[in-house]
Formats: sequence, C-alpha cells, structure tokens
Amino acid sequence: MDVEVGQIKRLYARSVLSSLSSGASQPFIAVYAAVLGASSSQVGFLHAVNNLAANALQPVWGFLSDKKGSRVKPIFYSTLISSLLWVPIILVGEPAVYIALVGVQFIVASVSAPLYTALIGEIVPLAVRSMVTATINFWGQVGSIISTLAVGIVSLVGLPGYQLGFSVAAVAGILSALTFLKMREPPKHKMMGGELTITYVAQHIINSRHFLKFTIISNIYGFYMSIAWPCFTLTMTRIANLSFFEIALLSIVSGVVGLVFSSVGRGVFESLGDVRSLAYCRAALALLATVYAFLPTFWAFALANIVAGAANVGISISLLLYITRITSVEDRGTFTAVYNLLQGVSFFFGSLVGGQLVQQLEQNLGLENALRIVLTISAIGRLVFGLLHTQLPK
Repeated sequence: MDVEVGQIKRLYARSVLSSLSSGASQPFIAVYAAVLGASSSQVGFLHAVNNLAANALQPVWGFLSDKKGSRVKPIFYSTLISSLLWVPIILVGEPAVYIALVGVQFIVASVSAPLYTALIGEIVPLAVRSMVTATINFWGQVGSIISTLAVGIVSLVGLPGYQLGFSVAAVAGILSALTFLKMREPPKHKMMGGELTITYVAQHIINSRHFLKFTIISNIYGFYMSIAWPCFTLTMTRIANLSFFEIALLSIVSGVVGLVFSSVGRGVFESLGDVRSLAYCRAALALLATVYAFLPTFWAFALANIVAGAANVGISISLLLYITRITSVEDRGTFTAVYNLLQGVSFFFGSLVGGQLVQQLEQNLGLENALRIVLTISAIGRLVFGLLHTQLPK
C-alpha cells in the first residue's frame, strides 16, 4: 500500500511539473517561428508535425510499449530528452533549424503521452482511479494556466518572453522526468493470445457502419478545422501584431473557460445528447475562424476564445460519450486508437495545405487577403461539416 501511495505521489508531481513546462511553452512555439521569420508554409509544416505527433503517432508508441511491457523507462527518457532539446531550440535564430528541432521534440515528447495514461491505469487501484485521474487533470490544467500567466507577466518588465518561457519549460520538464528516476515498473500483464492484424481491424471498422460514417465526417471536419491553425499564428503575429503578453492572455482565457465548463457545463452537454452537442460545438468553432479573418483585434480574439474554450469542452465530452455508445467494450481501445490515428493524419494534411495555400495566395493578393480567404474556407468547412454530425445515428 505504501508503495502504491508513493507511486501515485510521483504521478501527481510529474503532472504538475509537466503542466508548468507545457504552459510556459506550448502557446508560444508556433508563434515564435513566425517571429523568427518563418514562411507561411513553414508555419503550416510546424503545426502539421505537432498534430501528427500528438495524434497519429501515439497509437504506435502505445502498441510498442504493450509489446515490450515497459512504461516507466520510455516516459523517463522521452521527457528528459524532449526537455533537453529546449537548449538548442532557445539558441537558434534560423526558422528552418528551429522548426526542425521543434519537430524532433514533438515526436520525442509524444512517446510519453499514451504510456502515461496506461501507467495510471496500471498503478492506481480501481476504487480511487477516477478521483486520482480527475485530480491529475485538474491540477495539470491549473498548473498550465499559472505558468502561462507568470511568464506573460514577467515579460512585461522587459525580459525576453519566448526565451524565458522555453527556459522554464526546460527546467520544469527535466524535474518532471526526474520524478520517475528509479521508479519501479508495474507488474506486467499477460497479453491476449490473439494478435490484432491490420486486415482484421480494417474489416472490423468497415463492417461497423456507425463508426465508419462518424470517422469519415469527423476527419473531413478535421481537415477544414486544421487549415486555419497556421492562419491563426500568422494573423496574431503579422496582422494583429499582438504582444507576447496578449498571446499569453488568449491562451489563459481558453484555459480558464475550459476549466470552468469542464465542471459546471458537463450537465448541459450531456442533456443535449452526444450527437447534438458534438454537432453544435464543432460548428461553433466556425466563429473563431471568422473572427480571425474579419476582426483581427485582441478583444475580438478574446471573446472568440471564450466561445471556443466552451465548445472544445463540449467536443471532448460528447466525443467520449459517442464513441463509448457506438463501440463495444472489447473494441473500444482499438477503435479509439484508429480514430486518433486518422485524426492526426487529417490534421497533418490540413495544416500543410493551410500554410501552403496562404503562401501561394499571398504572392498575388498580399498576406492579409490570403489569410482572410483561407480562414473563410475553414469557417465554411467547420460550419457545414460540423452540422453534418447531426446525421449521425442518435
């Protein structure tokens, strides 16, 4: 029992330190590329690699970890190496080199995410697992908000915000890795005798018409949603000319709204039903692209981020409810992994296309008009394919 308590404390410590690292860096990574002078296509590529690592690669790392039966060591080395990579990232001034280093960091850091989730399930007793998970998530969100705010405020006194934020991320990340130093691996569970094959999974998904329809609509929506992401970065830095502190505040607004709605808004989304909540919340994100296209000011962005923060909570809740409803217990893990993989691929190509489209259009129309066109395309796609979720079986 004492061993379990000690390991749970390590989980808490890692969560808080990781959130401090994330809050000090994540809102500013793509923005700093634009500040360094990255082209529109380079900014799009940075967003693409980030989303590929955050979604598409995680099922791969989870599968390899399951095969090897190892969690702690991969998490430790992934966190430590990705944190140490902040040192060369801080020092470079060439956009292409910066993007290459950050891309490597995204991929290395992505190893720990699915393994950490699996580790929680293996270490924490079932009786307290939901409470521990909720506590980890809550303080993770709070830590991230506090870190972003602190770095933003300190930048007001004249310190270089980007370098400061990345330095904080490096230190907090290294400390986060050290919480797993000499931590014991949980007992290895016996693997199922039957091996899942790609052919089996593909046929199983094709035969599941509800899941197949949901995946097609969701991934087309994801493509249109993600073509706006490089545009958001470029609009903040080159059209609205936001300061480091203002960019930090926008991230804080989204985080605080998300935190509040995760607690008080859950009943609203559940009462609407998973399909309607998913459709309306995804369609609502069209507002964000529209505001960035036609009202590029800090206060307009802040108001739009309030709506987006609430909508993203609704999307997370309704996605979980819907996938739980249309999949069996036996297939849920596989279907969720496939969904995340395809979403990552969709986001990857959407971000690439968005950045490249802006770069092609700005040659003749100028950057502001190019961004407005691409953001309008994204807004229309978000609205249409968001509402198309209402056609899913209720």
